[in-house]
Amino acid sequence: LSSARWHDRFGHPSFAIVQWVLRKDKLPFVGEPSSEKNCDSCQREKSHQHPSPVSTSVSSKPLELFFFWCMGQAALSVGRHKYYVNFIDDYSKHTWIYLIKHKSDVFQVFQNFQALVERKFSSKIISVQSDWGGEYEKLNSFFQKLGISHHVSCPHAHQQNGSAECKHRHIVKVGLSPC
Repeated sequence: LSSARWHDRFGHPSFAIVQWVLRKDKLPFVGEPSSEKNCDSCQREKSHQHPSPVSTSVSSKPLELFFFWCMGQAALSVGRHKYYVNFIDDYSKHTWIYLIKHKSDVFQVFQNFQALVERKFSSKIISVQSDWGGEYEKLNSFFQKLGISHHVSCPHAHQQNGSAECKHRHIVKVGLSPC
């Protein structure tokens, strides 16, 4: 039997475990057990959703597209902030992070942020993308009034807001790492 067949018979454990069992118990196998093999059944069963296509949209200048992410209900910070909101420029990947006490503060923080970046870059924000959390509802009518396109990711399709999700994981990882 091949090591792949043993992998099937053992109930699809990692190939390192298959290799260990085959050698330990001196079981017969054809070829060399490999930890680099991919099993189609394992890939399908361990995948939680279908892969999404890679985005082909590319920003050609700063402020063309911003990703938003509001995260919270973490431990209180020194300034008693429970939440943070970050804004990621799709063109430069530069990120601005604002600590806030309530999710309802996102509206005012965005207005302050907008004034800052539009003055700094002498340009207007063209579009934003969010996950349509409740904190963005008030902003939506504000965006319409200013002519800012508001793109919304589908519920439970986190890959559509991938830049913000990835940045959030990075912020949490760095923020929680010991010095």
